[in-house]
Amino acid sequence: MTKPMYKQFRSPQGWYSFLFPVTWEHMVVEEIPAFFHPDGGGALQVYAFESKVDHFDIDKELENYLKIHEIDYDPEKVAVFENNEGSSIRACEFLQEDRVWMVYMVASKERMILLTYNSDEEVGDELFQQLTNIISSVRILN
Repeated sequence: MTKPMYKQFRSPQGWYSFLFPVTWEHMVVEEIPAFFHPDGGGALQVYAFESKVDHFDIDKELENYLKIHEIDYDPEKVAVFENNEGSSIRACEFLQEDRVWMVYMVASKERMILLTYNSDEEVGDELFQQLTNIISSVRILN
Protein backbone atom coordinates (compact mmCIF):
# COMPACT_ATOMS: atom_id res chain seq x y z
CA MET A 1 0.00 0.00 0.00
CA THR A 2 1.31 3.45 -0.94
CA LYS A 3 2.08 5.75 1.95
CA PRO A 4 0.00 8.97 1.79
CA MET A 5 1.86 12.17 0.90
CA TYR A 6 -0.70 14.51 2.52
CA LYS A 7 -2.89 14.52 5.57
CA GLN A 8 -6.03 16.52 6.19
CA PHE A 9 -6.48 19.37 8.63
CA ARG A 10 -10.01 20.44 9.56
CA SER A 11 -10.48 23.65 11.51
CA PRO A 12 -11.78 23.24 15.06
CA GLN A 13 -14.83 25.36 14.14
CA GLY A 14 -15.51 23.19 11.08
CA TRP A 15 -15.22 26.18 8.70
CA TYR A 16 -12.52 24.86 6.42
CA SER A 17 -10.21 21.97 5.64
CA PHE A 18 -7.11 21.42 3.53
CA LEU A 19 -4.34 18.95 2.90
CA PHE A 20 -0.74 19.43 4.05
CA PRO A 21 2.40 17.28 3.59
CA VAL A 22 2.77 14.37 5.99
CA THR A 23 6.36 15.48 6.59
CA TRP A 24 5.11 18.75 8.09
CA GLU A 25 4.07 19.30 11.68
CA HIS A 26 1.38 21.57 13.01
CA MET A 27 0.56 23.28 16.26
CA VAL A 28 -2.02 25.77 17.43
CA VAL A 29 -0.76 28.92 19.16
CA GLU A 30 -3.34 31.36 20.54
CA GLU A 31 -6.02 29.64 18.40
CA ILE A 32 -4.00 30.14 15.19
CA PRO A 33 -2.93 26.93 13.44
CA ALA A 34 0.66 26.91 12.15
CA PHE A 35 2.16 24.33 9.77
CA PHE A 36 5.86 23.82 9.14
CA HIS A 37 8.54 21.38 8.08
CA PRO A 38 10.61 20.54 11.20
CA ASP A 39 13.86 21.30 9.34
CA GLY A 40 12.53 24.40 7.58
CA GLY A 41 12.91 28.05 8.43
CA GLY A 42 9.31 29.15 7.97
CA ALA A 43 5.70 28.53 8.92
CA LEU A 44 2.28 28.71 7.31
CA GLN A 45 -0.29 30.34 9.59
CA VAL A 46 -4.03 30.16 8.97
CA TYR A 47 -6.67 32.70 10.01
CA ALA A 48 -10.42 32.41 9.41
CA PHE A 49 -12.90 35.27 9.12
CA GLU A 50 -16.65 35.52 8.73
CA SER A 51 -18.24 38.58 7.16
CA LYS A 52 -21.30 40.31 8.56
CA VAL A 53 -22.29 41.25 4.98
CA ASP A 54 -23.08 39.04 2.00
CA HIS A 55 -19.52 38.33 0.88
CA PHE A 56 -15.90 39.41 1.15
CA ASP A 57 -14.33 41.77 -1.37
CA ILE A 58 -11.16 39.69 -1.51
CA ASP A 59 -9.21 42.30 -3.49
CA LYS A 60 -10.03 45.02 -0.94
CA GLU A 61 -9.15 42.65 1.93
CA LEU A 62 -5.75 41.93 0.38
CA GLU A 63 -5.12 45.63 -0.21
CA ASN A 64 -5.98 46.37 3.45
CA TYR A 65 -3.78 43.53 4.72
CA LEU A 66 -0.80 44.78 2.73
CA LYS A 67 -1.39 48.37 3.86
CA ILE A 68 -1.28 47.24 7.51
CA HIS A 69 2.16 45.76 6.78
CA GLU A 70 3.25 48.94 4.98
CA ILE A 71 3.38 47.17 1.60
CA ASP A 72 2.18 49.00 -1.50
CA TYR A 73 -0.68 47.18 -3.21
CA ASP A 74 0.07 46.57 -6.87
CA PRO A 75 -2.65 44.55 -8.64
CA GLU A 76 -0.09 43.65 -11.33
CA LYS A 77 1.78 41.58 -8.72
CA VAL A 78 -1.25 39.68 -7.44
CA ALA A 79 -2.11 36.24 -8.82
CA VAL A 80 -5.86 35.75 -9.28
CA PHE A 81 -7.32 32.27 -9.64
CA GLU A 82 -9.78 29.70 -8.32
CA ASN A 83 -8.73 26.54 -6.55
CA ASN A 84 -9.98 23.00 -7.16
CA GLU A 85 -12.89 23.67 -4.80
CA GLY A 86 -14.15 26.71 -6.74
CA SER A 87 -13.07 29.28 -4.15
CA SER A 88 -11.68 32.63 -5.28
CA ILE A 89 -7.99 33.10 -4.43
CA ARG A 90 -5.53 35.99 -4.38
CA ALA A 91 -1.82 35.41 -3.87
CA CYS A 92 1.21 37.66 -3.59
CA GLU A 93 4.66 37.67 -2.09
CA PHE A 94 6.92 40.34 -0.68
CA LEU A 95 10.15 40.80 1.22
CA GLN A 96 10.11 42.68 4.51
CA GLU A 97 12.89 42.93 7.10
CA ASP A 98 14.85 40.13 5.38
CA ARG A 99 11.88 37.76 5.58
CA VAL A 100 9.99 36.29 2.65
CA TRP A 101 6.21 36.59 2.97
CA MET A 102 3.68 34.73 0.84
CA VAL A 103 0.08 35.80 1.37
CA TYR A 104 -2.93 33.83 0.19
CA MET A 105 -6.58 34.79 0.60
CA VAL A 106 -9.28 32.24 -0.14
CA ALA A 107 -12.89 33.41 -0.10
CA SER A 108 -16.27 31.82 -0.60
CA LYS A 109 -19.38 33.89 0.11
CA GLU A 110 -19.22 35.23 3.68
CA ARG A 111 -16.13 33.27 4.75
CA MET A 112 -12.49 34.02 4.08
CA ILE A 113 -9.30 32.20 4.99
CA LEU A 114 -6.00 34.11 5.17
CA LEU A 115 -2.88 31.96 4.90
CA THR A 116 0.52 33.53 5.40
CA TYR A 117 3.85 31.82 4.95
CA ASN A 118 6.92 33.65 6.20
CA SER A 119 10.51 32.53 6.37
CA ASP A 120 14.02 33.83 6.70
CA GLU A 121 14.99 31.44 3.90
CA GLU A 122 14.29 31.68 0.18
CA VAL A 123 11.30 29.66 -1.02
CA GLY A 124 12.61 26.96 -3.37
CA ASP A 125 10.68 25.09 -6.05
CA GLU A 126 9.75 22.13 -3.84
CA LEU A 127 8.41 24.32 -1.03
CA PHE A 128 6.59 26.55 -3.52
CA GLN A 129 4.89 23.45 -4.98
CA GLN A 130 3.92 22.23 -1.50
CA LEU A 131 2.38 25.62 -0.67
CA THR A 132 0.55 25.64 -4.01
CA ASN A 133 -0.85 22.17 -3.29
CA ILE A 134 -2.02 23.26 0.17
CA ILE A 135 -3.76 26.37 -1.18
CA SER A 136 -5.33 24.41 -4.03
CA SER A 137 -6.83 21.99 -1.52
CA VAL A 138 -8.44 24.61 0.77
CA ARG A 139 -12.11 23.85 1.07
CA ILE A 140 -14.41 26.32 2.80
CA LEU A 141 -17.16 24.30 4.41
CA ASN A 142 -20.71 25.62 4.62
